[in-house]
Amino acid sequence: MIDELKNLLLPFAKPILSKIHRYKDLHRGEDCYLIGDGVSIKWFDLASFSDKTAIPCGLIPFHDDFEKLDVKYLTVAEPWWFYPTNWTTSPPKKIIRNSIQKAYRETISKYPEKEFFLNLSNYPVLRQENITYLFRDIYDARLPADFITHRINAFHGSLRTSILLAIYMGFDRCYLVGYDYTHVPSRSRHWYEKGQGVFYPLENFNKDFFEIAKEFIDITTITLDGTSDFIDAMTYKEHTGRDPVFRENTEIVDQRYLKVLATWPGYSI
Repeated sequence: MIDELKNLLLPFAKPILSKIHRYKDLHRGEDCYLIGDGVSIKWFDLASFSDKTAIPCGLIPFHDDFEKLDVKYLTVAEPWWFYPTNWTTSPPKKIIRNSIQKAYRETISKYPEKEFFLNLSNYPVLRQENITYLFRDIYDARLPADFITHRINAFHGSLRTSILLAIYMGFDRCYLVGYDYTHVPSRSRHWYEKGQGVFYPLENFNKDFFEIAKEFIDITTITLDGTSDFIDAMTYKEHTGRDPVFRENTEIVDQRYLKVLATWPGYSI
C-alpha cells in the first residue's frame, strides 16, 4: 500500500525532483572525493583532500576541518531524517527526539552557496533554496536505457547515492574517503565516536552495485593501511605522501556537537 501511494504521488513530485537536471554532466572530465563517516577519517588530515571537489555525506560538517575541503555538494540520503522525532536504527526500536537533525539544519542555512541533496520525504518539513530532493530514481529523459538506476537500486544507502550523483554530474573518477566497509580489513563505527573502531569483516559488500557502477565511473577507495575487494584501493600515505596520524573525537569535534551526538542511542561519544 505504501509503494502504491508513492507511485500516485510521483507525478506531482516530478517538478520538484527536476531541479537535479541542472547538474547533469556539469563536472565532465573531473575527479572528486566522496567523503563518508567511517572511523578511518580520524587518521586523515582533511586538508589532504582539498585539491578536488568534495561531496560529503553524513555528519562531516561537524568536523573541525570541514572548511578545508572544497565542498560544493552534500548528501543526506536518509528518508524522514529532518523530522523532530525518528525511529532508532538499531534495537531496541523506539521513537526518540532527533537533536542531530536540528544541528544539521543550521549547517544548511550556514552554507547557502552549497547544494544539499536530501530525500524527498523531508520536503514537508524542510524547504530552502539550496536543497535538491531525490526520490527512488533520477527522472531525466536524457538518460540512456542502461543507466545505472534502471539496473539496480542506486539509492540504497549513502554510498550508492553519493556515487550515483558523481556519475550523473559527469565525474570521471571518484575517490572514496571514510567509506570503511569498502576496506579490507574493514572497521565499523564513526569518526565522531570514541576509539579506533572495531574490525568488522564483510563479504561481498555492495559487489553487485560496484560491478555496474564501474561501467560509468572509475572508483578508488582510500584506506588506512589495507586493500579492497571489488574496487581499486590505495592507502592514505600512497595518495597523499603523508603518514596517517590518529586524533580522538574530542580533538576534531567541537564540544557542542559532541553533546548533540551523545543524545543518539548507540553512539559511543
